[in-house]
Amino acid sequence: MSKKKTAKKFKSKPVKKAAKKANASAKKPTGPRMIFLPEKRGPLVHLELAVVNGSLRDPIGKEGVASLTLSMLLRGTGKKSSTEFHRALDNLGAEIHLGKYKESQRIYGICLSEKLPQLLDLIEEMLAQPAFSEEEFQKVRDQVRSSLMDELGSDDDIADRRFQEYMLWGNSYGRMTSGSLESLERITVADLREFHATYFRSGDFVVGASGGFDKKKLEARMRVMLSRLPEGSAGAMEGDAPKFAAGRSILFLDKPNRTQAQLYIGSPGISFHDKDYFAMLIANHVFGGSSFSARLMKEVREKRGWSYGCYSWYRSGKQPLYFGMHAVPSNKDAIPALKLMLSLFQDYGKKGITKAEFEFAKKSLVSQSAFLQDSLRKRLDNKVTEAVLGLEKGYYDLYQKRLSKLTFAQVQGAIKRNVDPSKIFAVVLGSVEQLELASHGTKGFSKLWKKKFDEPASDLRESDPYIVASRGISSKAVSNAEL
Repeated sequence: MSKKKTAKKFKSKPVKKAAKKANASAKKPTGPRMIFLPEKRGPLVHLELAVVNGSLRDPIGKEGVASLTLSMLLRGTGKKSSTEFHRALDNLGAEIHLGKYKESQRIYGICLSEKLPQLLDLIEEMLAQPAFSEEEFQKVRDQVRSSLMDELGSDDDIADRRFQEYMLWGNSYGRMTSGSLESLERITVADLREFHATYFRSGDFVVGASGGFDKKKLEARMRVMLSRLPEGSAGAMEGDAPKFAAGRSILFLDKPNRTQAQLYIGSPGISFHDKDYFAMLIANHVFGGSSFSARLMKEVREKRGWSYGCYSWYRSGKQPLYFGMHAVPSNKDAIPALKLMLSLFQDYGKKGITKAEFEFAKKSLVSQSAFLQDSLRKRLDNKVTEAVLGLEKGYYDLYQKRLSKLTFAQVQGAIKRNVDPSKIFAVVLGSVEQLELASHGTKGFSKLWKKKFDEPASDLRESDPYIVASRGISSKAVSNAEL
């Protein structure tokens, strides 16, 4: 384990400078994009306002600024205190929820159709006149700090966080939306005011509504609301695709007194824009999707009883983020389970899937996809997502059709192009001394590290390697291997 470095004074870049790199190909929309799905005599109205500036915009070293900024919009305005604002919302019988993502931030509202004008007044206040009081900021920051401390107590949550932080280190997508205990201490209320002034611009909004409303009246009201914000756009936000080096790396996160281990395995992913995206949905359903017939579940749970569940998934966005696998075996089964999952992944990449597996997965996903569009509310959210991510119009309208048109040969070809078992990053969280590494062996991994689970993530290339004595690998050999 490497020694923890003494904390240094951290000079983070201003908001504008931190985002400059992401804006190289900026395109400036002329105004907000609007999506309306009216329903005659609908009793409710669902609103969705998305600003296409998410946590990718966080200043370096102050991760969590975007998230805190959004939270503070509900903590008082220039006209109302936090208590008064929430009392007014309660009096309407309305609700406002927040969505915090890397590529966007969203405000969701719901109310009775006759209460829509009053709800819009409140949303306008929170958007255009947030108070950003120091007192409320301290309260929100304390809540986030408490949540991050709770995360340390959850093996699954902290393993997932460290998995992403270490695997995507140096890439903007590896910076967590919620921030960290360390970055939280560097953030001031002035950072939130600056973020709001810089990135909450009318040209960067996608707004929508579904339910019982008059389209012309609502569009006019939305334009008035957004005119209260600075006009124009902050520019396109484009993060780089994560890069995975060749080879197999493994990081052991030591958390003493665990009876089980958390296994996370990552490999290159696929973006929503990729022509193979839908084919890989079918392929992954066979390999490790949400089915008891998936290969991972059959081999790891049913045949060997090593983990209650074993799954795989794609984390996608404008860029291909990563492919992930997860299992929770006992300490004695952790390394055998890890090796089995990698062996299955290797075989999957080499041979693909069978015709019978393809037919089952395709039928299952085509049926499930109907639930993506089974309400106006879901259709609205899908259309806002299309606009936020730059997907073609009707992407979700055609979702089921695109799955149903795929052939076995197309899916097999997509697997060959997109599954790469030669690029692996694995995290094992547990009591490292009880994992029986020497007896099980770690052959096949050229790069090994060991860290404390509660140690802040860092660049593994600057860390000392972890040596399992019986492997016979020298410290020099591991140190010189590329990450």
